[in-house]
Amino acid sequence: MPLPDNWPHLDTLALGALIEEGTLDPVTLTEAAIERISHHDPGARIFWHGSEERALAEAIAAHDRAKRGLRRSPLDGVPAAWKDNVEAVGAPTTNGSLLLKHHMAKRDATVLARAVRAGIVTLGKTALVEFAFSGLGYNPTMGSPDNPFDPEEPRAPGGSSCGTAVAVATGLAPIGVGTDTAGSVRIPAAWNGLVGLKTTAGSIPLDGIQPLSPTFDTVGPIARTVADAGALWAVLARRQVPDLSAAPLARAAFAIPQVMEVETHPDVWATFEAATEKLRKAGALVTTETLGSIEQTNELLDEKGTPVAAEAWAIWGDLIESDPDKVFPGVRMRMKKGAETLSSSAALALFGRFEALARDYAREAAPFDAVILPTVAEPPPRIADLEAREGYSAANLSAVRFTRLANKLGLAALTVPCGLTARGAGQPPLPVGLMLMGPGGSEAKLLRLGAAMEAILPKTPLPIS
Repeated sequence: MPLPDNWPHLDTLALGALIEEGTLDPVTLTEAAIERISHHDPGARIFWHGSEERALAEAIAAHDRAKRGLRRSPLDGVPAAWKDNVEAVGAPTTNGSLLLKHHMAKRDATVLARAVRAGIVTLGKTALVEFAFSGLGYNPTMGSPDNPFDPEEPRAPGGSSCGTAVAVATGLAPIGVGTDTAGSVRIPAAWNGLVGLKTTAGSIPLDGIQPLSPTFDTVGPIARTVADAGALWAVLARRQVPDLSAAPLARAAFAIPQVMEVETHPDVWATFEAATEKLRKAGALVTTETLGSIEQTNELLDEKGTPVAAEAWAIWGDLIESDPDKVFPGVRMRMKKGAETLSSSAALALFGRFEALARDYAREAAPFDAVILPTVAEPPPRIADLEAREGYSAANLSAVRFTRLANKLGLAALTVPCGLTARGAGQPPLPVGLMLMGPGGSEAKLLRLGAAMEAILPKTPLPIS
């Protein structure tokens, strides 16, 4: 049966529905996706490792199930992209580093096994930052994709799940999976006009995923729509697919932290503010609030540094020091310096402070359905500005400044596209994300609210050719 001409533009659930009704063959879809990757990514900057044989075998099984009316989930037969820190049996798992280029997985990560049991086709492994330790998506040692929203000048795609986001945004994969330790699902989703869900720490198993910071690592979907993200979250977390129809904005209350405007680039803030006005017109109560826990969390991180570096160096430091020239200095020096700055006792004390601040946040945010803010404070920077170590470090700190809050405070968070920046001198319109934060375990509620927002916010046209 022929593919629809517009298949690369179709959302994941739409493709699943066509498979369900018998008008789309999973094998034909998977073959077309493999061919599309070969044509649009000949240098393997997005998909580092294809899994053609596995994908076709899984697609054949999905075809047989569909013919017999035994589909396992709404996503059965649809291909997905996987960040290359998620182990897939018999394939390399590099974690973005030349030092792990020949590491071969002996089994599937639990999340990948769950996806396969739900019928999702394993399309391949995508680019990421070395050891997943950056929010920019720039990997000069292994290669990384440019942001597809600027065809004239290379810009950061967002990280660390850069390849997954670019694959979904450009129509190489309908949906994908990333990891988020300080924003690594949400930043690339926001900078590529996509939906990204940061799940609650501990709610999805991490075994079979190369760690960065076991305390803060999480797994989450990157998708084109909130409904697609919800369907994949349900598979990964073994939850019911959330009902997204029951969140009228007219009864919702949202808080914007007071410090956000002064910390946000004017172009990003203007786009975010226009989005909040649409929420108000839809009947939502949107107020600016003094949330001391958020200000104190950022001040604490600015002063003490992040325990992510300490945990990461404890895991990877010996390997990095065995051949330091194979690791980009922007990653190696940031990780090592962060670990040296924060002693073990200081890190333990910092964990205690985060727990106290999380309690403060819960009290301050209790009157609201969600706290909302721009996902990233700045538009995607130019790659040329990241090549100097000072520019790289400053840009990275800016990229994770807002997203890291949810990780450190134990929250769930969702980013949805909310528009494009205005065209500026030498800069095209670039995507902006609106982030919703809620208590740990509130993924379903955030998805319902995000779906209601998605219905009224500007659509971001994706660069699918």
